[in-house]
Amino acid sequence: MSYDQRPRDLRGAVRKLVHSYGASLGMLLFFVLAALYVFMGRANRLPPDFPRTPSEFVRAAKAERRLAELEQVLAANPDDMRALAEAGRLKYQLGQARYVEAIADLERARALGLADPRSFYYLGVMYQAVGLYDFAAQEYRRFLNNFPEDREARMLLAKLSYSAGDYPGAIREYESLLSGGEEPVLLENLALARWKNKQDHAGTLARLRALGGAGPFLADYAEGRILYEQKDFPRAAPPLLRAASASESAGGFADRAPLLWLAADAAYRAKDEAAAYPLLKQLAAAAPEHQEGRSLLAKLEKSRAAAEKARLAAEKAAAKAAKAKEAAKAREAAKKK
Repeated sequence: MSYDQRPRDLRGAVRKLVHSYGASLGMLLFFVLAALYVFMGRANRLPPDFPRTPSEFVRAAKAERRLAELEQVLAANPDDMRALAEAGRLKYQLGQARYVEAIADLERARALGLADPRSFYYLGVMYQAVGLYDFAAQEYRRFLNNFPEDREARMLLAKLSYSAGDYPGAIREYESLLSGGEEPVLLENLALARWKNKQDHAGTLARLRALGGAGPFLADYAEGRILYEQKDFPRAAPPLLRAASASESAGGFADRAPLLWLAADAAYRAKDEAAAYPLLKQLAAAAPEHQEGRSLLAKLEKSRAAAEKARLAAEKAAAKAAKAKEAAKAREAAKKK
């Protein structure tokens, strides 16, 4: 229900109440309803104290001191749910090494009756980090039930759904995010999710290309990955080669090494070693630890060395033959004299 509808709904409720119960009781109930609407309007607002990133939390040293204080509180009263929740949040802040403890504290606080929607977000992140993806998705959904407009949490749920193989769930979340406007990365991920779910993805790629900017680059990358996974290497190579050539100018693109490998391998499998070789050289410079890339580069360098050796031998043989031919001509001319 939108805020614009509420005044009209409230006025209608007042009329019914006054008609049915009289003015005094009707007005009393009106104010009760008004308070309820205000509460509903505030219910989905994020709490003011909701740090998510390390820079938003207190300093680590201060967090450790506060945890020591909370340990004393919990030693005296192990069922202090607010102390448990605070301890869980601080351990979340201190990083993945403390996640198991943090999960235990927050779950214990919830079991004791604490209703704090921030815990859903923290638990979702931590369950995802420790590989409990079903639990993580459940916590993200609980958080979004309270804060449906939170794009960060919805994006986390969308990515988690995709990586867990819940492609219908990923599609649902990406489409919800796109209702706020077309964004290149969201359209790229939606196209991949639709393909994984055996749905038409061509229209989504067309929308992505029409955006301009990074859109065509991401569309080429997505299309190339899809065709590569389908082992259609002759068709995968052109979009991947275009994406690879544009990757350096794509601001903030973090997957350049995987892209270089896909483009090089697709070109090699499509019998275009000339296109694959420079990409493998770039991959060796960008990610020298990439074993498959190093192996294929070594294979191509050996092949190129053999081809160069054969070329030089052919040139030498041709030069020798030409020299012999000239010598034969000279001998023939001498005989005629």
